[in-house]
Amino acid sequence: MPWTSHIITRLRELQMRSRRWPYAGRITFALALIAMLLLVTQGHHLDNPADIAGYDFQNGRLVAERGAPPPSAALKVVSVLLPYLDRWMWVGGIVFISILLRQWGVTRKLVLPCWVAAASVAAWAVATDIAHQLGVMQMTELGEPLSLSAYYTKLVLLALAPLCISGLLHYYHLCGALDRYTMRTFLAPLIFCFAAFTSLWLIMDLLDNLKDFQEAQAPLGRVLLFYLGVMPFIFVSVMPASLLLSVLYTLTRMSRANEIIAMLGAGRSVLQVLTPLFVVSAVVSLLSMAANYHWAPRAEGKKEAVIRGLEGRQRDSIMQSSIMYRNPSQGRTWFIASMPFSLRDGRLRGVQVREADAHGRPTRVLHADSATWFPGGPWRFYDGREVLYVDGQPAAIRPFPQHSSGWQALDIHSYDETPWSMISHDLTPDFMGVPEIVSYLRARPDDHPSRLAPFRTHFYHRFALPWQSFALALVAAPLGIAYSRRGAVGGIAGSIFIFFALLFLNNLCLNLGKGGHLPAWLSPWIPHLLFGSLGAVLLHYRSQNKDLPRPSQLFKQSVTRIARPRNRQAAA
Repeated sequence: MPWTSHIITRLRELQMRSRRWPYAGRITFALALIAMLLLVTQGHHLDNPADIAGYDFQNGRLVAERGAPPPSAALKVVSVLLPYLDRWMWVGGIVFISILLRQWGVTRKLVLPCWVAAASVAAWAVATDIAHQLGVMQMTELGEPLSLSAYYTKLVLLALAPLCISGLLHYYHLCGALDRYTMRTFLAPLIFCFAAFTSLWLIMDLLDNLKDFQEAQAPLGRVLLFYLGVMPFIFVSVMPASLLLSVLYTLTRMSRANEIIAMLGAGRSVLQVLTPLFVVSAVVSLLSMAANYHWAPRAEGKKEAVIRGLEGRQRDSIMQSSIMYRNPSQGRTWFIASMPFSLRDGRLRGVQVREADAHGRPTRVLHADSATWFPGGPWRFYDGREVLYVDGQPAAIRPFPQHSSGWQALDIHSYDETPWSMISHDLTPDFMGVPEIVSYLRARPDDHPSRLAPFRTHFYHRFALPWQSFALALVAAPLGIAYSRRGAVGGIAGSIFIFFALLFLNNLCLNLGKGGHLPAWLSPWIPHLLFGSLGAVLLHYRSQNKDLPRPSQLFKQSVTRIARPRNRQAAA
């Protein structure tokens, strides 16, 4: 369209003018640092305190609330740094975008800004997660005890994700001209395939859930946030197929243009030619492992819970419905109509608590429209009534106390049940991240091995599944190279067949591990070891300038023939 081309032309002119400004990037970065120093001198963290779960900021000090323990040194540091990191993400983000537009195409001048941006994003993400997760009695929002080792690993992977991208750019800067060309040729179809598969996934899922969104009258912003939260799961799901197709397309295109033959003629080996592709595949696998450690399975579980909430016409998500739990030591019986996926985003709906004496006679019954649980603190019941019994007969009915803000609520500190204790016996590991699985295994060590086998298998599966992308790249790379008369169609067809075979074998080994037929630590890695070994063998054939063996040659039996003389008279 004419107006879009006019805007693009103006933006290019602005970019060319900005490149002629001397030291523009350094000046804007210095101004941003000066602005942050001014915020420090004015005590910005005192006027805009950080939101620490379970704590309040009063008179410049972090004060515990709802029974939380005294704040640790890490929480105190985070409460001071997080307000400045929040502002730096806006100020530094504007500076980084201006530098990116100004120095686009000049890799040497983008390496340092990208490292600074990645370190800033990593520090902000780690500080935000500590403020939201580590603030309340070392317990998560559903009440399971937190494994500190698993949580610290989560923080390391969270910081590693942005640093991997900057490391890839630094590797591109240090590479030679041929490696840069190979990486550029590979990244373009990789991004295109990922965008195409992601769009296809979103369209198919939206067609399935569009009716639920319409009946629930969900606004557009909520729908966008819903699919934005599912992005870690989408990334882990579609990246193997995207990587496979992009490797095949890149190498087939380079083979037809005789570019691989030219690289080999320049003295490079097949492994040297494929090194940029393997480096990108390794970085993609590391990013997938970081996403699959906690965020991808949780995003998938939350998606299903939100859809169930929309189908049930409820405001909150529904992780489980119709929960009945009895605490025999305390004589309490709980009935919960629905439990949300996260108590940070919702409440328990339709809650009824019955208390009985030693003879089984009721002493008190609570009826509440909703309830929530504060880690380390009380249970809070909303909009209901309390029924008191004497000798098993109703004696008084009292509504919940009215608060100054207008809502009715009753706080009870004597209940030691947690939401996790009510549903732990029905949990499945499919939607649990590594920290949740570790907490489950430590909290229930006496369960039968058949009950714990699915959790142990999924624990190792969280680390093994992301490397599926690297195994596919290792197999597809030698199949995509064709520097003989043999066409590339066979390699492409073989790679697609291998992809579906890997998916089938992955599901088969996972189910065998969950059933206890294979060791939990081995079953998720079997497909990757097999196909990785196959890729290494195929790569050896390509590096030795040999054609790949055909299936008919592998099963063809050699037939012994008797040599006959050509001259019959000589034979006589």
